Amino acid sequence: MKKYPIQHRSGWARLLAGALALLAAMMAPPFFGMAEGAAPEGLRTDFSVSGDRMIWFQVDGNGVKQVHYRDLTTGEERKLTDSAAAKDAPYLFGNTVVWADKGSHGPESVYWDIYSYNLETGRTEKLNKRTGEMSGPVTDGVGVVWFDRKPYGDMYYRHLATGEEYNLGEGLFPVLVDGRVVYRNARDGGLSMLDLRTGNRWPLVKLGGANYVDWFVFNGSHVLWKQKNGAGESQYALLAVDRLSAEPVELTPMAARSREYAVMAIGETQAVFVVDEGGSAALKGVDLETGRVYAVNAPVGAGQIAGFSGDKLVLSAADGSVSFIELTGPQGGGLPGIVIPPAAGEGSAGSKKRIGPAGGELVSEDGQARLRIAEGTFAEETDVSLDRVDLNDYVLADEKGRKLQGYEAWRVSADAAFGKRAELVLGYEQPEWRAVREKLGIYVYDDANGHWTYVGGITAEEEGCVRAAIDGPGIYAVLLREVTFPDVRGHWAQHAVEVLGARGIVDGTDKGTFDPAGQLTRAQFAKLLAAALRLEAAPSGQAPFADVPAGAWYADAVKAAAAAGLVEGDRGYFRPNAPLTREQMTVMLVRAIERKTGDAADAADLSGYRDAAAVSGWAREAMAKAVGMKLIEGYGDALRPQGTTTRAEAAVVIYRLLEQLHQL
Repeated sequence: MKKYPIQHRSGWARLLAGALALLAAMMAPPFFGMAEGAAPEGLRTDFSVSGDRMIWFQVDGNGVKQVHYRDLTTGEERKLTDSAAAKDAPYLFGNTVVWADKGSHGPESVYWDIYSYNLETGRTEKLNKRTGEMSGPVTDGVGVVWFDRKPYGDMYYRHLATGEEYNLGEGLFPVLVDGRVVYRNARDGGLSMLDLRTGNRWPLVKLGGANYVDWFVFNGSHVLWKQKNGAGESQYALLAVDRLSAEPVELTPMAARSREYAVMAIGETQAVFVVDEGGSAALKGVDLETGRVYAVNAPVGAGQIAGFSGDKLVLSAADGSVSFIELTGPQGGGLPGIVIPPAAGEGSAGSKKRIGPAGGELVSEDGQARLRIAEGTFAEETDVSLDRVDLNDYVLADEKGRKLQGYEAWRVSADAAFGKRAELVLGYEQPEWRAVREKLGIYVYDDANGHWTYVGGITAEEEGCVRAAIDGPGIYAVLLREVTFPDVRGHWAQHAVEVLGARGIVDGTDKGTFDPAGQLTRAQFAKLLAAALRLEAAPSGQAPFADVPAGAWYADAVKAAAAAGLVEGDRGYFRPNAPLTREQMTVMLVRAIERKTGDAADAADLSGYRDAAAVSGWAREAMAKAVGMKLIEGYGDALRPQGTTTRAEAAVVIYRLLEQLHQL
């Protein structure tokens, strides 16, 4: 999983410059002064505000737009550019100004570059290393994101201090705040988020079909967007990206309107958007915490929305004057946002509920814990409750006595045993844990032995929470277990080894090391697979291989893997102590993914590898699929199919397996 070098910023990092997006074909609201020019696709973003600073484009005597700067407190103004090149999409955060620039490309060229200007040093710099139709730069003061206008978009990130550039993958109109990127998915029209600290990404708004996000703004905690459908209808909606179990809040109904606007900006706790009401443009405010929508009284001719300074809406008039509207809540009432209800049978607020054979969901009063009971778990109506308990009453150690770090604990109670596993989701509010998210897990307290046992931990689906399947009532908590080994510090497999160690999938040697170069056996890899996929052997019965004795340390793992169809023997023998070859490993991995997902993986072309012909016939398809999914990598132009596998290599492929299965 790719990580990107950033550092955490807080506080005034959330004084995000509000993005202004205008549909050039539509009439501007009366409090706007539509300026000349339009960005590609008809969108325009002339102003940007960060704290008490503002930048904008101003046309010079030659008809060229130049970047200008103003200190909103002192009134100081500066002209930051003076080139003849066309410019687009200025953005400001702190001392850093970024914009798209034609640079040395001629007016007939489709290519654009990304430039930056430092307000403190006065230095101008071209940022992009690759050539393309670069657009939409956004900075958080540490790095800059932008995208290449390919059919599905191609996003890039540049670290300002190191100058390193990274490709972030597909996406359009990325917005970067405090190390997190929200972007539009060109394939389904929805929104996703990428955390640059961990390299993890997850969907925020899933759409598809004829539905799509027209435009959006993001301030680090909330996303405000305008959504359209194939019938020509539109609506505004809001989502709290950090809040456990948050549902989108519908700010306006989905309806056809005589005029369409995509004008919005977002501050710390308030946001604004423009909507057609009876044929006229209306400026609306929204309280981000409650979703309450209210009218904003902006004088006609006050100017264009420049952005937010804290929760003050900044307007810039045609004569250069600047005015502010303080938005600290509803101006004369308003209507609360409409929370989109969950599907039938889902969702219920409270800490206690009667749940019957049909199943249901229980959510704690503060939303920090959620328990989903499957149909058929209970035979009759059963009282189920979720209650917070004091974590200080419990020793924070695992079964090996290793220290654990905790946040809070919850008691799951029920008047009957669980007939099926339930899904438990617990939230945490430890900002420093985001960087080590994959090492978190839900643990259950073993009262008889006085320690905590790892249950599971899927952490990438919702920001700030962990999900796991539980067997029944008990005391549960989100805990962090740091497992390190001296011989993997600085090793290329360190992250994978430590994540798997935290999850109880890999162990060290009796000397306290990991032995990354050690050769792996078939039995050891079967045990890794079983632990990673949480496979359990049937309570009785012999392993289906003559050379796997019932009492062997690997017997249950081999039996479970065989029952799942992941491992096969040779004429009734498993050969547990034989070295694991790379082609044997790929077969097991591909079987695991295809059986877990139910989908056949895509195969890669192996003709570029000089030893492709050496792959055994029974492993060729799996090898091609493993390469296609990037589960394994070659050694330069060689696959080494009969080569053995080291413990470090096995840890990395198991990590990639969990990543493919969305189990991290």
